[in-house]
Amino acid sequence: MALAKKTLTTSISTVYTSTNDSATTSIFFTNDNAAARTISVYLVANSGTADATTRIIKDLSIDGADTYILSAEKIVLANGDTLQAVCSHATSVYATVSYVSI
Repeated sequence: MALAKKTLTTSISTVYTSTNDSATTSIFFTNDNAAARTISVYLVANSGTADATTRIIKDLSIDGADTYILSAEKIVLANGDTLQAVCSHATSVYATVSYVSI
């Protein structure tokens, strides 16, 4: 198992890029601010674009000092596929991806 970490910003940016094939075991989005923050998350195929067709979470509000955990199902990613995200405020929400190579 390995970890990838990223501070979300107000621009869509890559949280994790799959090297070879991998599967996420859980994804944590931690709001380190006292106020609620909103995130959107995208699963993007290699060389693809983050847009409405690749969005898996839209405008999810995370309460201040709370964590949202995405772990119901593993997400299988091929080489070069990415998990991308954006936040309503920069430097407030931290993403941590737990993954395994397959």
